[in-house]
Amino acid sequence: MPPARPSYWPQRVFVTRDASDDALTQRVLSRLGDVEVVHLDRRADPVTETDFGADAANDASRFDLGKRTLLLTRHEGGWMERCPAGSGNLVCCNLWTVNPGEGCPLDCSYCYLQSYLKRNPTLKLFTNIPDMLSTIEAAANAEPSRLFRIGTGETIDSLVWDPLTDLSSELVPLFGRLSNALLELKTKTALVDQLVDLRSEHNGRTVVSWSLNARVVTEREEVWTAALEDRILAAARCVEAGYRVGFHFDPLIDFDGWQDAYRETVDLIFASVPASRIAWISLGTLRYKREMQQVMRERFPKSTVSLGEQQLGSDNKMRYCQPMRLRLLRFMWDSLKERSADLPVYMCMEGASSWRAVSECSSSEDASLVEIISRKGRTDGAAAEGVFLQ
Repeated sequence: MPPARPSYWPQRVFVTRDASDDALTQRVLSRLGDVEVVHLDRRADPVTETDFGADAANDASRFDLGKRTLLLTRHEGGWMERCPAGSGNLVCCNLWTVNPGEGCPLDCSYCYLQSYLKRNPTLKLFTNIPDMLSTIEAAANAEPSRLFRIGTGETIDSLVWDPLTDLSSELVPLFGRLSNALLELKTKTALVDQLVDLRSEHNGRTVVSWSLNARVVTEREEVWTAALEDRILAAARCVEAGYRVGFHFDPLIDFDGWQDAYRETVDLIFASVPASRIAWISLGTLRYKREMQQVMRERFPKSTVSLGEQQLGSDNKMRYCQPMRLRLLRFMWDSLKERSADLPVYMCMEGASSWRAVSECSSSEDASLVEIISRKGRTDGAAAEGVFLQ
């Protein structure tokens, strides 16, 4: 029986000819049901490279149209890449990324994809998934002494398409068989039924993580996402099924009463999830490309996210001034560490000076982060087993 149709499912689907017969294509189309399907002879973004998007007058309208359109196509090029967040003088968490698609049907006012994918705004699912799985397995087998922490949530929500693709049912058992690789599935949904059904196959090698925020941010700025309580209840279900879970407070946002609001979210987590089952929690403050500001204001005219006291950084991103960033980060760091001193907490896209100002030590001195920041992802072969299953 097909799943209930969420409001964010696409209104029109494009399929490239080379992807027409792929199993994932057939599965997605059968589950979408009555939806218009258009075939393309070549891979092209329908919104920006065909007549379909001709009436979209600007970046905001093109992105809106892309949110309602899905392209099923084959991925070309490499599958595994290092996360770009650790560029320059920023501390890197040694995450590898694989992208089974591009674009997210959920719609957050602050989402960086509004600038990153502005030339290719159509939602995409890649249909040659067996190639992705074999790439992951080959990489892990080729370097048995390397810890591969691999995430699928860079340019796509890891679980939002699961009712259409069943991708988790392929990824989780694969990582369950690999001794030196760990999968992170990152989401703002509560779609964990397939993960719960895989309780006997994950073998502790999948961490399910949630992007969380203060309730007011979730309700005002995160369209189509699961409610705050529903995300945390989904995390509790995964813990019951034997998974470790993670949480990402990114972006932390400054607003009146932010301390009490973020403290409430922390309280909700620890009311449902034991600290011992939390693999990691990351912290990051609001940041976005300067050119995205106009798109944010056009698409979300009631949002106040872009109106705060911000300045342009050397990376061409708008950020809070350093004292404000450190106040947000230190408050959350202390709030979390008060619950468990050994809780693995790290900061995303912050330099060594921020680490010392917030945590009073460098990332390399924090023993709780060995799984995340581990000498550029390496360990002796025997240690990997203990690190991943702790």
